[in-house]
Amino acid sequence: MNKLLLFAIFCLCPFAVAMAQLFPLKKEKQVSTRIEQPGRIEFEIANANYQNYIVTGCEKEGLFICHKTEHKDKDGYNWEFIRLDTTLGIVWQKDMHLPFGSRITDHDYQPGFINYLIREKEYKQEELVLLRVNLENGDTSRFYINTVIPMVPTQFQVVGNTLLMGVYTDYKPFIFRYNLIDKLPQIIPGLYNDYGEILRITTDDRLRIFTVTMSERMPDFRTTVSVRSFSEGGDMMRNIHLEPDESKSLLNGAPTNPELDRQFVAGTYAHQRLTYSSGLYIARLSNSSQQRIDYFDYSELDHFFSYLSTGREKRIRERANQKKVLGQQPRFHYRLLLHDIIPNGNYYTVFGEAYYPSYSFGYHYTHAVVMTFDRLGNFLWDSSFEINDVTTFGARDLVHVGTKGDETVLLYLYDNTIRSKVLKEDKIIEGKTFNDISLTFEDDESWGGRNQVGNLSRWFGTTFYTYGIRDIENLHSEEAGYYRQVFYINKVAYR
Repeated sequence: MNKLLLFAIFCLCPFAVAMAQLFPLKKEKQVSTRIEQPGRIEFEIANANYQNYIVTGCEKEGLFICHKTEHKDKDGYNWEFIRLDTTLGIVWQKDMHLPFGSRITDHDYQPGFINYLIREKEYKQEELVLLRVNLENGDTSRFYINTVIPMVPTQFQVVGNTLLMGVYTDYKPFIFRYNLIDKLPQIIPGLYNDYGEILRITTDDRLRIFTVTMSERMPDFRTTVSVRSFSEGGDMMRNIHLEPDESKSLLNGAPTNPELDRQFVAGTYAHQRLTYSSGLYIARLSNSSQQRIDYFDYSELDHFFSYLSTGREKRIRERANQKKVLGQQPRFHYRLLLHDIIPNGNYYTVFGEAYYPSYSFGYHYTHAVVMTFDRLGNFLWDSSFEINDVTTFGARDLVHVGTKGDETVLLYLYDNTIRSKVLKEDKIIEGKTFNDISLTFEDDESWGGRNQVGNLSRWFGTTFYTYGIRDIENLHSEEAGYYRQVFYINKVAYR
């Protein structure tokens, strides 16, 4: 070999090694072998507003799409309603006319129906319309509701033939009930509280009951959680105030549906009157008003800090253990966005996302925490799921969970990629993986500034759906067209 060439190689080798250390090759992201996308449907659009599309999961009755079209007359716009089956095939498709200024403020699925709460006049907060759509045939019914006084609903549910709204007037919460048969409005008694907050309204369509969970201020200015269950007619069936330890406040709570002899509430707690959580609690309630509350500070959970680097997690746990040795209680300060409890056979799963406000950019997420307990209220195991890069303008549900026997799958969508993690109890059987959103044709490529517009939601069991708007280019297939802008829905399943 030429001596000059040998000399050049000898000189360049150390430089190449140094550059490789400074700029290491990007690690290839692992693709999940358990996450599939068995179906996709596209609707070609032009200059569409993503906010005009509302997609609702209807469990095994399929999916329902509602969106505002560009077609209008002198009185208002046409809206399109589409029902899909579980394979994303179109069952039926209908148009409906709504007056100018109409805005869907909320919606709710109940078996057999989709219910839309509509405000037709922006400045008439006491006038609402309930649009009820029959999933079987697309027949619709409209109910015009006058609440007498202006109301801003923060919660909306329908159980049986009764509309329920959590509302605030003069900063005080109450539940507004409206029966669609007798058309009589009612304020549910026993909930009017000067310093309360409605956390959630949950319904049981089989038993036709609803449960209101509230945060309330105690006489010593700590906070606790109350759980009240009612019949569809508004009669109170259960009224329980949780009684936390003297040193603790209960910040939020999610209840299970009431059973014959027990009900559970899970949520976060803080020390004294703080507003940031220090751990999780499980409360077991009985018909005799007995209650047992178990507390788990975050350092007692095996995986709460697993999203951190190994060194940082170790330092946090060491400091927590030192405090306990000195007889002091570790103090953590987390905001946790709590989801509804998922029943799974003989187990319950509660989960939520930890986040902190970033005043310049909204809310930044750090990780999701998952906790499972049995039907006796005994804590079984916990795990966590690191969340990278995600910042939102408002705190919203990001991670979604599906359960299948003793396996749990966690997913969220970011940058057109489904990020997932699979657990067998608290053991990781598939670490964090990255699956791109599948496109329709082999040579499809997405591009353009709106490719980030999308969302992911739980559908039923371990089936999810993701949807959004994408600009797609295909230079090799006449069937696909060279360029198209679409609103898409992908079925996502865990096998």
